[in-house]
Amino acid sequence: MRAKGNRQLLFQQAILTLAVLGCACANASEIKQLRVEAGTTGTRAELHLDKASTFKLIPLSNPERLAVDFPDSQLARGLTLPHAAGVVTSVRTGQPVPGTVRIVFDLGGKVRALPTTLDTSRSGYTLVLEWPGDGAAPATPVIAASPDNASATPVTPMPATATAASLPARDPIADIARRSASTSVPPVAAPVAPPPEVAQKPAIAQPSAALPDAPPPIMKPALRPGTRPLVVAIDAGHGGQDPGAHGLNGTREKDVTLAIARELARQVNATPGLRAYLTRDSDVFIPLNLRARRATANKADIFLSIHADAAENRGARGSSVYVLSTRGASSQRARWLADKENAADVIGGERVRVADNTLTSVLLDLTQSGNMKASEDAADHVLGGLKRVGNSHKPDVERANFAVLRTSDKMPAMLVETAFISNPDEEKRLADPAFQRTLAASILDGVDAYFSRQPPPGTLYAARAQAGQSAQAGDRSSIGAGGSP
Repeated sequence: MRAKGNRQLLFQQAILTLAVLGCACANASEIKQLRVEAGTTGTRAELHLDKASTFKLIPLSNPERLAVDFPDSQLARGLTLPHAAGVVTSVRTGQPVPGTVRIVFDLGGKVRALPTTLDTSRSGYTLVLEWPGDGAAPATPVIAASPDNASATPVTPMPATATAASLPARDPIADIARRSASTSVPPVAAPVAPPPEVAQKPAIAQPSAALPDAPPPIMKPALRPGTRPLVVAIDAGHGGQDPGAHGLNGTREKDVTLAIARELARQVNATPGLRAYLTRDSDVFIPLNLRARRATANKADIFLSIHADAAENRGARGSSVYVLSTRGASSQRARWLADKENAADVIGGERVRVADNTLTSVLLDLTQSGNMKASEDAADHVLGGLKRVGNSHKPDVERANFAVLRTSDKMPAMLVETAFISNPDEEKRLADPAFQRTLAASILDGVDAYFSRQPPPGTLYAARAQAGQSAQAGDRSSIGAGGSP
């Protein structure tokens, strides 16, 4: 009888154990997809899960690796591992302890990952890891803070910056974006002394049917030793589940802004002394308050948010440039536009915090007061570049409380409405790669003019200005000594 009772007890314990294990498996998150891509801003890894999960980041050296542990998780059946891309040379999986899945990214060098984000959507969660660089070779870390510092500390899932639905296997950008983006952006070469001709300003490209759809990359001279490139942060407005405005023919703002941003990045990277950083290089949603913060993390010197305007008046046309204002908008139109653009986070599923207007204005004044004048100066130059190609809608820089500019307190920042997508003629032009090149060149002309007049120390622009001053001083000395002018 006692033996029979022991067998029944063991059987009950086994049933209980199986039930507990079954419950644990039912609650475990499943890693459904892994993807690694390299772009102009660096290397990006996406890990798609069916539900929220905690994770650990474990940086490893000799050789360089980044391990990500997911407790209470499992791999989806038939999951395929991605191929090498950018700084990621291979991807492996393992199980350090029962119930924990480990994803190991083998790296081509000492490259720190940017802070991770856990994106949420109805279809699951997406963990995003970003290694900054040129997307083709190991890069030097560009930010001081990184998750490497905390070793294997569990990280709490963060709010959404993209959705699983908005991160498909291939870039879903429309044909207009693919045509303009087919050109790769050349990385900055090794430092050598530039020849004298690099001091020339970038030329403004005029739209023409004879221009090719995809111009070849322009190789530029490298920087001289002891100088750094000026980083131009280019923010393609909207993205992912936030398409922005629509044209009558179905053109989406998020597609044309990405196409123009990519073309501007190509031209910036072809300009001596400049380097581009794209806040997004694919069709993903990024909260407004994170866009300028990404630029700051990549040590940007200027922030340009690219958009396409829309109005009920189908005849409205031309470009406009806006800067941040914490004390009211410069016009009713500017206020309306800021409200429309600030609603992007609601469309993307972000929680919008409502704070006391007086307190918010005071805090913004404190952080932005020293930066607004620089933003206005830079915006004046960019608007001047747009005017020189006859594409200006507003004669002066406008001001309003744009959320995308509120966190840009460490650099000049502006929002550029390139053209009216609601105007049938301009919608067609926005989809034309030749017109995209013209817009990009006019914006770059303004950026170049701004930095030429106010060059930051330690840059090629500063060295160029100093050389010009020395030449002028030499001319004055020669005249004073009796030489001919």
